This record gives sequence, C-alpha cells and structure tokens, in this order.
Amino acid sequence: MNSFDKKIKTRLSMHPEMLRSILAYPNEETLTTLIRYQVFESKGAYLGHLLTSLLPQWEYIACDGNVHLGKVIRNLEKAQISPIQQESDFLRANLLRIRVLAETPGTFPFSPLSIQESLLHFLEGADLLADLPQLAVIHFAKDELKPLAADLAQYRLSPLSRRYVQNLFHQERQEAILANLAFLCKNYPLLSTCRQAYALLLSLDNINNWSRHPFCLRLVSNRFWEYRSKEIL
Repeated sequence: MNSFDKKIKTRLSMHPEMLRSILAYPNEETLTTLIRYQVFESKGAYLGHLLTSLLPQWEYIACDGNVHLGKVIRNLEKAQISPIQQESDFLRANLLRIRVLAETPGTFPFSPLSIQESLLHFLEGADLLADLPQLAVIHFAKDELKPLAADLAQYRLSPLSRRYVQNLFHQERQEAILANLAFLCKNYPLLSTCRQAYALLLSLDNINNWSRHPFCLRLVSNRFWEYRSKEIL
C-alpha cells in the first residue's frame, strides 16, 4: 500500500461520514474500494453504529435488486461488525435478509414501506405460503423428523421439541428459506402473495425464534405429513 492509499485509509477510519457516503449506494467500484483500503480489516473499526444507520436505506435498494450491495454485504460477513454481541446478532440477521433480497433478480411490485407500517396485517394467514410448490424445495430428511413424530401427530410441540426444531433451521436452511421468500416477493404473479412473502422475511429477523414462528412450523409439519402419507414415519 503506497502513501496515498495509506492516507485515504486513514481518512476513511477517522471520518465515518466519508465511509457512509461510499456505502450508501453501492456501485461496481464500491467493493474494490473497500478491499483496496482494507476498511473492514482495520482492528479499530467499529461499524455497528454506521451499519445500523444504513439498514433502512439498504433495505430499499435491495428491494430494487442492487447486486453490488449483495457483494458488499458478503464481504462484511467476514468482518467483526460490532464488539457488542446483541448488536452484532441484530445486524447479521438484517444483513442476511438484505443480501438475499439484493442478490435476487427483479424489483418489488409494491412499496416496502406499506408492509413495514402494517406488518401484523400482512402476516395474517402468511403461514399458508409454506404450502406453495415453491417452498417444497425446503427439505427435511425423515430421520430429522422422527424425534418429532409423536408431537407433530398431535399438533403440539413440547418445550424440548421446540428446541429440537430450532436446531433444524441451521444456517444453510435459513438462507434457503429466505431466498425462496425473496423470489416470491419479486416474481410471484399474485401481488397479495408477494406482500405476504416480504412480511414473512421481515418477521424472520430473530433467528432464535424460528421454532415458534407459524410459517416455520408449517414447513416442518408439511414435510412430516408428506412422509406420514407415504407411511414412512
């Protein structure tokens, strides 16, 4: 790194607003700039406050399919974004949703703000989206569901079973679910379904509560009854 690059790197670390202006609307040069000046590798970097302020803006440009934003967030996923665990968990959950939205081709056929302002309204009956053919790709092996068979057959889950269900939603499965919902948001022919898919995306921001989310439980239940109908479980 030459003296000019070192000077720019110092300015970026000392003037958060300069960095914020670069990150606000990512373009084809943004990631190259961040890597060149090692912005996220700096030991003293504290990005939590900056990223929190960017989340609303990033949400909207992700809904419009800004692929450059997706690349920036993938780079961020390798960095320590906050020394505070609670803040870090909050940011990572939101950044995952935003990245998935940004990487999904297409744009929203509705205003994201309308869903955000009336989230509970659009979540009514949204668990039924688990029945769509597009969600059939979310697979649970029969051996994974066997420990839940007795509870699922009685349409109830014990506290122990809920903890088990939570473990079913590992990182790869979480991202697959979010990606399928993001696809529905931008590409499903019924506007009401697009809106409900986005409401679900917003409501799944607390990954630790997926074992209690009606949509997630319906996904598990659907696969169970598919196996049961074939007399596998």
